[in-house]
Amino acid sequence: MNQTKKKILFIVNPVSGLHQSRKAMLTDLAAEVLDKQRFEWQIVISKSADQVRELSREAAEAGTDIIAAVGGDGTVNQVVKGLYGSNSVLALIPAGSGNGLAHHLGIPVETGESLALINTMNVKQMDTVSINNDLFVSIAGVGFDALVAKKFAKAGRRGFLSYFRIVSNEYPYYRPRRYKLMIDGQSVHREALFVSFANTNQFGYNTIISPSAQIDDGLVDVCIVKKVPLIFAPHVVGLLLTKKIDTSDYVEVIKAREVSLTRKKNKVINLDGEPVKLDKTLNIKVNPLSLSILVP
Repeated sequence: MNQTKKKILFIVNPVSGLHQSRKAMLTDLAAEVLDKQRFEWQIVISKSADQVRELSREAAEAGTDIIAAVGGDGTVNQVVKGLYGSNSVLALIPAGSGNGLAHHLGIPVETGESLALINTMNVKQMDTVSINNDLFVSIAGVGFDALVAKKFAKAGRRGFLSYFRIVSNEYPYYRPRRYKLMIDGQSVHREALFVSFANTNQFGYNTIISPSAQIDDGLVDVCIVKKVPLIFAPHVVGLLLTKKIDTSDYVEVIKAREVSLTRKKNKVINLDGEPVKLDKTLNIKVNPLSLSILVP
C-alpha cells in the first residue's frame, strides 16, 4: 500500500546567501539527502519579507506538511507568522547572520546536515510570544538592542564583524533609558541599556543573554541589562560568550508569563533581529506550545 508522501516547501530569503545563484546547490543537496520515498518538495525564492509570510500562509492553508525557512531569524519569524495556527511543521535551514533559534536548538548550520534532520521527523512543540499585534519566536527587545537591529538592517554587509562594529561604535555614546514594567502583575521600574524578552537563550552568534531560557516552559525571560562601564566590557562580553551573563551584577533576569513595558517614545524594537516600529506600550504574552518544529 502506497503511503502518501509528505509535502515540503522551502522558502528562501533572497538576502540570506542562498539566493537564485545558489538555488541549484540547495536543489542538489535536497535530492541527495532527503528521503524521496517519504517526501516531495518545492523550493521557492521570496522577493521580500512580506512575501515570505504570504508564501508560508498559502502553503499552510494548502495543507503543506513541512514549511522550511531558509535564512536567518527574520526569515523564520515571517514563516512562522504565515503558518501560525495551522498543522504545518516548521523546519530550519540556517542561512542567515545570527541564526539564534537554530543555535539554541542545536540545529547544524551546514545545509546538508540541517536538511538531513528532516528525515528524522522529530517534532517538538515550542512556545511563541505575542507582542502587541505582532509575534516573535526567539527574542525581542528595546533600547540599545533595538538600535543595533536598526543599524544592522541598513548595513551593507551582514555577519558577526558588521554586528560587532555597530555595537562598538554606538555603545560609548548610548544613554540608558527609563522603563516602566508590569511583570505578572508586579510593578518594576528600571533604568537600562536595553530590555530583552527572550524565548530562546541568545541573540544569535552564540551570544547567550539568558542561559536558562527554554522554548517549552510557558515563560519568557525578561532580561534587564544596565550599561557596563567600558573598563568592564570585555569581562561582560566574556560572560555572554560563556553562558554566564546571568551571574553579572549588571544583568537581571525575571521569568514571566505576561509583561507590559512602557517607554517614552514608540521607537523601533528588535523583533527576532529585525527592526519593527510598535507603540510606546508593549504587551507581551507567551503562547504555550503553539508551534510545531523539527529538532535534532
